[in-house]
Parts: sequence; C-alpha cells; structure tokens
Amino acid sequence: MNNPVSSDTEIVGISLGIKRKLRFIHKAAKSDKSVLILGETGTGKDLTAIKIHELSDRKNRPFVAINCTDIPEDLFEAELFGYVRGSFTGAVKDKLGLLEVAKNGTIFIDEIGDLSLHLQAKILRMIEKRELRRIGETTVRKIYARFIFATNKNLQEEVKAGRFRKDLYYRINVIKFCMPPLKERKEDIPLLVDHILRKEIKRGAPKRVIYREAMKKLVAYDFPGNIRELENIVERACILSEGNTITAKDIKLDYDKICYKKTTKITPEQLRKILENCRWNKIRAANRMGKSRRQFYRILEKHKMSDCIKRNYHL
Repeated sequence: MNNPVSSDTEIVGISLGIKRKLRFIHKAAKSDKSVLILGETGTGKDLTAIKIHELSDRKNRPFVAINCTDIPEDLFEAELFGYVRGSFTGAVKDKLGLLEVAKNGTIFIDEIGDLSLHLQAKILRMIEKRELRRIGETTVRKIYARFIFATNKNLQEEVKAGRFRKDLYYRINVIKFCMPPLKERKEDIPLLVDHILRKEIKRGAPKRVIYREAMKKLVAYDFPGNIRELENIVERACILSEGNTITAKDIKLDYDKICYKKTTKITPEQLRKILENCRWNKIRAANRMGKSRRQFYRILEKHKMSDCIKRNYHL
C-alpha cells in the first residue's frame, strides 16, 4: 500500500482532452485542497494522482497509495489508522497506520466508491477533524497530509442509491475532474504505443517496430480496459512477435475473439454484442470483425439487422 512514487510518471498524449487535463493537474498541484479524480478503470487515475504530488510542494515527502479494494474490510481500519500491541488478537506489537506513514506528504485513496458505509463514516470523521487514533489507543494524532481520491463509479448516482454518503461526497468533491477514456482520444494511441515500447526497452527487451496494419488494428479498437488494456496488448505482442517487428497478427485483442475470425459464421446474438460495444457504428464494427464494409453489410442483411442499426445508431 505504501508505494514509492514511480520514476515513469509521464502522461502521454496530444489530444485536446489530455492537454486540458494536464493544465488542470498543474493548477490542482498548487493547491492543498482535496482532489477527486473520476474515470473508467485503466484511464490513469493513479498516474494522475502521482503527477499532482510530483508537481506540488510536497514532492519530496511521502506518497502513500491506498486501494480500497485491496484491503479486506475487517483489516481496513487497522491498516489506515494503525494499532497498539494487545488491542486485538494478533496485535503483537505497535503498528503505524498508512495515514501516519504519509506524515505531511500525499495520501491517495483509490476506489473510494467501493468502501462500505461504515468505513465511509470513519473516513469522513478523519477528514473533517484531520486527526486519527490508533486502534486500542486514546491518544489523538493530527494529520497534515494532502488527500487525493479516485473512483470509477458515478458517486452522484451512488449517493442517490444510498450506497455513498452525501456528506462524504461533498467533503471530497473540492477539486474534481474526469480522465477521458481511451476511445475518446484515439490520436494518442500511437504515442502511447511508442511509450510502452520504450518502457519495454528499459526493461531489457529488444527494440521493436510496429507495422502500420497493426497500428490500424489498435486504433480501430475501443479498449474497454483503456490504457491498462493497451499496455497488456502491446506487451503480449512483444512476446508473440517474431524478430523485431510487430504485425497485425501479433495484436491479440481481448474484446471477443470471434470478431477477428475470417468467417461469416456469426450468430445474431454475437453480432448484436459487437454492435452494442461499437455504439452501433457500422465502420467500427466492420473493423473489429476484420471485414470490409461490403462484407459487413452482407452479414447485416443475412441476419436482418439493417433496420436495427438505424434505430439504435446514436453517434
């Protein structure tokens, strides 16, 4: 949980959305107010938190990352606040909590939307009073760290559903911004691929060149797993490739392998799933299936789904 700040914290991109976020990050770094980072899984929320820390006056102080999904609920309080020896079975010595480890640095609480209401109350009290008390201890200790929060959930909807405390939402929602999904920043994919390949070289892998058709296949894909999925796909391609080149056949997409089989033997249910994931965009769907537009139109006609496209297309 107490992770050292990565030496590779470059946020890569030339898209308008990323340029805006970088400007926002620089502004947020100058403040000590709490930050709430929203965005889908794999969009780089953790990297954004590190970047804010590195650009802030706290850059030479600890950066402590806490992922709410990594810590079992019955251990969460002990991990965050610490405990004293004998406070419960197994507490054989005093232990500093992660909040104390952070000192006057930055505390990044990731996936806060997954916390139970009980633990949300604990977090709220700690943020409001800026103090903690170790389990089994009466001494109150002050907290001087800066807080950054992140989640892939819509917290407003979670509040309406009663799964997230309204008072905690307003307490952490001081500076808020959303990281764009990769499908909305297609022009950044070639730069990201180059960045990933350069990281592989640093790890000892040979230099590789990616062919144009392989890059086109990546750009045509919508990446539900975002940058994290792109990294996995490129790293896998490096392993599968022969020699120092990455071809289209080396790009194995996780979406649905049937999309890339050279066959028209596809069920209506499979076709509908592809179309839904492509937001009913025929060109994207054809690319995912490895078909020309003419071939794809024939498949639509075969399954009598042309009219369905017209009704659901909303791009």
